[in-house]
Amino acid sequence: METESGTMSKSRLNWMMAALLFSIFLTQLDQTIVSTALPTIVAKLHGFDQMSWVFTVYMLASTVVMPIAGKLSDIYGRKQFYMFGLVLFVAGSALCGVAGSMVQLVLFRGIQGIGAGFLTPITFTLLFSIMPRERAGIYNTLYMSVFALSSVIGPSLGALITEYFDWRWNFYINLPFGLFIFLVLNKLLVKSKVGEKRPSIDVAGALLLAGATLSILLGLKMGGVDYAWFSWQIVGLLVLGAAFLAIFLIVEMRVKEPILPLALFRSKVISGTLAATFLQGIMMFGALVYIPLFVQGSLGGDVSDAGNALTPLMFAVMVGASVGTSLIKSWSWRSNILLSMILTGTGLAAMIAMPLDVNVWLMRLIMVLIGMGIGIMMMVGQMAVSMSAEEKFKGVATSTVGFSRSVGGVFGTAVLSAIINNRLASKIAEQADKLNLSADGVQELVDPQALLNVDSGLPAATKAVLREVLGDTVQYGFWFLLAAAAAGVVAAVWTGSERYHSEPKGKQAKVEAEPHMM
Repeated sequence: METESGTMSKSRLNWMMAALLFSIFLTQLDQTIVSTALPTIVAKLHGFDQMSWVFTVYMLASTVVMPIAGKLSDIYGRKQFYMFGLVLFVAGSALCGVAGSMVQLVLFRGIQGIGAGFLTPITFTLLFSIMPRERAGIYNTLYMSVFALSSVIGPSLGALITEYFDWRWNFYINLPFGLFIFLVLNKLLVKSKVGEKRPSIDVAGALLLAGATLSILLGLKMGGVDYAWFSWQIVGLLVLGAAFLAIFLIVEMRVKEPILPLALFRSKVISGTLAATFLQGIMMFGALVYIPLFVQGSLGGDVSDAGNALTPLMFAVMVGASVGTSLIKSWSWRSNILLSMILTGTGLAAMIAMPLDVNVWLMRLIMVLIGMGIGIMMMVGQMAVSMSAEEKFKGVATSTVGFSRSVGGVFGTAVLSAIINNRLASKIAEQADKLNLSADGVQELVDPQALLNVDSGLPAATKAVLREVLGDTVQYGFWFLLAAAAAGVVAAVWTGSERYHSEPKGKQAKVEAEPHMM
């Protein structure tokens, strides 16, 4: 542990909490704040073909680093690697602000992402190492609320900064807050004492895990977009990733200090919760990507309506985290995960059955159901894994939660994109005669995003058919998300009957074994 919470003053705890929440706000904000600024950035720096990599490289870098950062913090202490990640993140932000080309911006976003990969898991581990355990639920709710809030306001804040200041301030905004976080935590965080014996580092495991994660995620991100799914590039990346993963598992079973201890997964709570978190990532990112498309392309909304559709969902994530905090005190982890999957699955089923003339308030209610389920799972996922892991594994265990969610998100959006694109191509081809489209015309509309840009010159009847085709296609794809919710029920059952305890397991066992001691 970094500090003993019982000896801290309330003022010190509050300052540390504020700094930690600011850090998670900044790292999550940077995933979305540049979305509305990208057209301006591309116009200034040129390089349209690198535009998507501004998002992709940040996500890849942060995801690959998470489990490695968690393990290193277990070995050498939280403070050292938290500060290292913070410096990298702030330096990357400053470099992004002075980027003179898209290639430079993508490179510097990678540096930002590596910093975020250290900050995200260690921040949560610090919350449970520093803060009083009996108040862990409250701090977790604040953590999840900040996480959700940053996702909601990111695009709007990015648009505001770009319009009234300069696009570079989307990155410079991190500098004063980063300095505040550094000054507060450098002063208040206590450096862990490392034992006299030099700890062994699983370098081979770290490299193999990074290689496997990077290869598989790159293959999933580029498949069907930059290259065909069965092209040698995508197949090669996925095969390479699978090979790295197989060798990684062999190495981890033999080394003394594995970068990802496989013993963690012997716990039903941890393995079941991580499986549920992976599935939650599929549902959450799939919903965030395709619900705006559905609203704008099928329900007749504009860009503003598409963005507003997610507002009740993200607000419900914050409410769900708060509700989950109350429920874990009386319900098992299994019951909470079941509730999460039932709520999310019900919302997804309603999306599938939704008519294209749906009432706006019904649409918002459906978004609330999905958001509540996601919020409960986000809170329970972090709490269940963190509280079920041994103290020496806290960092790596906590990092696997964000890692599982991110990998699930990439996997889910890749599969969902393939399902929707194939279905759309089939439906457009079926309607070619009715739409009076040539073979070239059919090919132009097989991308769902392309349908948003063809309305202006088309007859009303053609628009109606296209809206119906896109709606049917997206709703068909959502069956995959519903299947993920069903699999989440199985994962929930696997976790068993364990529940939240206000005292650490070791301490609780000692008290029960020695009832006569005061």
